[in-house]
Amino acid sequence: MSGTEVRSTSTGGAAVVAALAAHGIETVFGIPGTHNLAVYEGLAGQSDVTHVLARHEQGAGFMADGYARASGGVGVCLSTTGPAALNVLTPLGTAFADSVPVLSIASEIPSRGLGLGKGFLHECVDQLGCYTPVTKFSARVTEVEAIVPTLCSAIAAVTSGRPRPAAIDIPCDILDAEGIPGDAVPEDEAESDCDEQAVQRVAKVLDSAQRPLIWAGGGVVRSGGFSALARLAERLDAPVFSTVLGKGALPADHPLSAGEGLLHPAASDMRADCDVMLAVGTGFGQLETVSWQLPMPPVLIQVDVDPAMIGLNYDVQDSIIGDAGTVLEALCEAVSERKPSRADEVAAMRSELRRLSIERCGHVVGLIDAVRSGTPREAIFVNDLTVASYWGRYLLDVYEPRSYLYPWNFCTLGYALAASIGAATARRDCPVVVLTGDGGMLFNVQELATAVQHGVPLTVIVFNDDAYGVLKPQQEDRYGRTFATDLMNPDLVRLAESFGADGVRVNSAEQLGKELSTAVENDRVTVIDVPVSVPWPIWKGQEAVVATRKDTA
Repeated sequence: MSGTEVRSTSTGGAAVVAALAAHGIETVFGIPGTHNLAVYEGLAGQSDVTHVLARHEQGAGFMADGYARASGGVGVCLSTTGPAALNVLTPLGTAFADSVPVLSIASEIPSRGLGLGKGFLHECVDQLGCYTPVTKFSARVTEVEAIVPTLCSAIAAVTSGRPRPAAIDIPCDILDAEGIPGDAVPEDEAESDCDEQAVQRVAKVLDSAQRPLIWAGGGVVRSGGFSALARLAERLDAPVFSTVLGKGALPADHPLSAGEGLLHPAASDMRADCDVMLAVGTGFGQLETVSWQLPMPPVLIQVDVDPAMIGLNYDVQDSIIGDAGTVLEALCEAVSERKPSRADEVAAMRSELRRLSIERCGHVVGLIDAVRSGTPREAIFVNDLTVASYWGRYLLDVYEPRSYLYPWNFCTLGYALAASIGAATARRDCPVVVLTGDGGMLFNVQELATAVQHGVPLTVIVFNDDAYGVLKPQQEDRYGRTFATDLMNPDLVRLAESFGADGVRVNSAEQLGKELSTAVENDRVTVIDVPVSVPWPIWKGQEAVVATRKDTA
């Protein structure tokens, strides 16, 4: 893509909009403010870029995140100066941790006041510097002519290599000023390649493996390497486990799909018997490795687009640096094909997982089953930090890529409702279902108004225990009592109705399945209140390490 002219724009604000349109950005999320009205005037004067009006800048940032994850493209959020810009930091941190391409565009105080500390409206001592820990690229624009090139650089940064957020701030006088902006020249995407010698070397090891496994992470989803993953698994006859962010990379009903996670007891034998593991697009984070105590097979091979991740958390015997999809394609061509024999083993393991889950807590299994049976195959699930979602990691089957959104590495409470608006905006072809708790729901409940105003159909399932149910058992374990974790909640059904949404309360898994089926068909916003107490997840190993603050790294 190249050579798109935006010289006809007359203000900095209009140049921002024109540059976004030139890069194929179709939707932005944000809130107007005194300092960024020129951008909004630019939006009002064109039809290429649609604006979704959030109710809080944090919500706008999460919407951009959900949009990027569900679409595979770039999510963009707009904010004004100071407090508004800082409200976006948590969404940027979430996107940074999970490698999501989000672009934040914020206004700044007038150029003449920068660095003087004179007390301008919304002045932040170092707004640009605040972005540094949570972005891959950040820059301030100081003239109209620099707006377009800076936006081009930011979008190139977030879409190349390991995707991560970018932030641009633009003084309000630059947004208001007239000028002749530069041309929007989106950089041509470099062809992905990988080290052929490394591919051949790894293929030889995989061919010699007796019981290989593949561990697929979020990098597989981001790269679009879904079909290559399936073909490689089939050629190697290798069961595929996923990370949380990798769910959906291989359909749950594929014969070699072993589901999420290597921690649960049903997976222990398969993990122990593995002689070679190919880990693709995962960084081996704390929660998925029990603070890096999870034993790895004798031979561990890591594939990652980011060289800094190779061997960071576990020693590896070999590696390939490159885009996950490209590497998987290359390995498909390089490995020998085996006779299938392990599908029954995978099916038995999944059956044992379900048996253990029912034994531990049958009613939560019923709830997860109801969620799955009440939604079509292509449904997108957007998760908050709720105990039901912890169970769903293992129990909720996902069949499509980019259909399981979870703020996994930052563990950001209040993510799901806002992010679901972004996902539903990006994927109007799929029903979007939110899995949240009462605590997380009330972090950003105001975004129900956004969904209703913009006609974004959502089904929001609230697992409601009138508490921060994740924290209470931690308090009990540590201190033998609870404190400040009980909540006095509003009537969520009536609250939903006050926003113009539908509200319903259910008291059984059967009711949940029926109401969910109805909700996903009605093309409206529906909140389903599920009064339920869900116990701490099945296997305490992962969460207990964090809960007890053990450091075993």
